[in-house]
Amino acid sequence: MNKINKKDRKLLANVTSGLFLIISLYLYWIVFHSTNIYILFGIILTTAIIDGITYNALSKKGKTKKRAKSPRNNSRKYKNKEDFNRLRSDENIIESPLEELSWREFERICYLYFKARGYKPKETSNGADGGVDLIIFNRYHQTNEAVQIKHYLSSKNQITVREIRELNSAKRNHDCVLARFITSSGYTREALIEADKYKIQCHSIEWVKSRIEKWRKSELAKISDKKAK
Repeated sequence: MNKINKKDRKLLANVTSGLFLIISLYLYWIVFHSTNIYILFGIILTTAIIDGITYNALSKKGKTKKRAKSPRNNSRKYKNKEDFNRLRSDENIIESPLEELSWREFERICYLYFKARGYKPKETSNGADGGVDLIIFNRYHQTNEAVQIKHYLSSKNQITVREIRELNSAKRNHDCVLARFITSSGYTREALIEADKYKIQCHSIEWVKSRIEKWRKSELAKISDKKAK
C-alpha cells in the first residue's frame, strides 16, 4: 500500500469529522429538536478533536509502514552463517581485501594493525564485549583506550547516536577514559555531534583505507616476498 501523503490525510480527516458533524447536527435539530447551546458547542468541539485525532492516526500509520520497509541490516550478505562468523588465519586475512572480510576478520585486522603500531592491543571476549572490541594503549595520554569496531562496508549502514552512546557507557566497564570508533562505512551527523560531546574519536572508511588498508598491502608485499624466496 502506498504511503498516504499530507494532502490525502487532511482530506480523510475532514471527511471523517464532517460526517460526524452532519450526523450530530441532524440528531440535534431534526430528531431531538434541541436548542441547548452547550450541546451545540460540544458537537463543534468534538468535531475538531476528531479531525485532529484522525489526521495524527493516519500520520503515525504512514511512518510505521515506512520503517517496516527498510529494516536495519548490519552486515553484508553472506551465503551462510559460517561465512558470516568466519575467522581465518592472520595471513589469509591480510591477503584478503576489505570487502571479503567477515566482521570478525575486520576486527582482527584492526587488532593486527594496532599491534604493528605498538599500541599493545587486547581483544575482549567474543559475544561479551559490551560495546568494546579492543583495548589499546594510548602512548600520548599514557592510558588505555576502548575501541569499538563495525564492519558495514557492504551494507553501507552508518553509525548512529545509539552506538556512540553504547561505547561511551561500555568504556567505563573496561576502566577506560578514552574511546574511539572504527567503521568501514560512515557516521550520521548526529552521531558525530554526540561523539564530539563524549570526546570519542571517529574513524570512517576513509581512515580505514588510508591507514589499515595501506598497512595491509605493505604486509601483503612482505608475505609475497617471503613466499618467493
